[in-house]
Amino acid sequence: MENLCIALDIGAGQGVKMGLFCGPHNQIAGGVFPRSQFGDDYEHFVQHLLAAVHRLLAENELAMSQVRGIGVATPGLLCSDGSYRLAVNLTYLDGHNLPETLSSATGRPVGIDNDANLGGLAEWSVLRTELLYWVFGGGWGGAWIDAAGTVRFPSLDWNRVDASLHPTNEPGYSIGLDKLMLRTLFYQFGVSYERFEQLLIDELAPPNGLLTGPDGREDTIRAEVVLSGPGRCRLFRAVVGEDDFYQRFLDLEETQQMQDLAVAGQHISKLSNLRVEPAVTTDRLFGRILARAAHKLIRRARQDGLPEGVPICLGGKPSYALPYFGPSAQARLGAMGIMSYMRPSIIDERGLNANLVGAAVLAEQIGGHPS
Repeated sequence: MENLCIALDIGAGQGVKMGLFCGPHNQIAGGVFPRSQFGDDYEHFVQHLLAAVHRLLAENELAMSQVRGIGVATPGLLCSDGSYRLAVNLTYLDGHNLPETLSSATGRPVGIDNDANLGGLAEWSVLRTELLYWVFGGGWGGAWIDAAGTVRFPSLDWNRVDASLHPTNEPGYSIGLDKLMLRTLFYQFGVSYERFEQLLIDELAPPNGLLTGPDGREDTIRAEVVLSGPGRCRLFRAVVGEDDFYQRFLDLEETQQMQDLAVAGQHISKLSNLRVEPAVTTDRLFGRILARAAHKLIRRARQDGLPEGVPICLGGKPSYALPYFGPSAQARLGAMGIMSYMRPSIIDERGLNANLVGAAVLAEQIGGHPS
């Protein structure tokens, strides 16, 4: 089988998603190395990950010798040599060079990159044009991919100084939202900003300083506490306050799930689709705040050569709510003179996993077969 590649998407939630690809857009098999089997040290993780990969190959009557390359998508920040600078929720990976370890064990070339970068590379592999990629989940990640398929300003070898992060690559973490601006916007929508901050405090039990923005600025908060899946749910809670009228539009199970940030988003979308006022207000406010943050991101990127009007591709489950928050964001961006159009991920629309597809593109590139 020609051009066989392995793609791995490391997640701290479900586990490591695995895919066998014959070409970056043709996934022929898949599997999961579950989080429960990760263990709590690097050697255990690698040993059992390799066993899972070999099982996947054997189940499909394939051998490692047929594999051209292996691509790995991962959360967190990396060093330029491929080792982990700052892993997310998997701290025992810090300092280790996973691609070097996997390559030594398999005899195959292995590449690794941040999952948002590879999600952006997956979009580029279809569009073949310069683009911005934003992925929403527990935070807000991103990548600026140029016309040649290169990630601009990746956050490699991070020196732990927020100002050194490029906003196109770590937008949720590096972009600060001015608290006075937020308070004013909340007021315009009839929502209490103080209630939103209290929800943050109650939910995260923060140490001193959590409600500060990049570089410890006390007049800002990091964009991802608002512009993320959990952030949208926090906005909704701030909007409804003690009013439970919205529950009339949900069944009992859905009402109970509104307390779970991992699943509440889909129910907020249901409410928005039904034009229930608190949900509509939430998404209009979310869109306005996203536009403010996007303006800061694009203004900085233009200084570094971003062309006018590049498409913005949105990925991650919270992006499925684009029909609800998108119009508000798009209208405000237009008023700011930004003509970039936000659209859903092409990879998501095809029913594929953007991180896996991006890892497959990377695997094919390092295996000597440019996509």
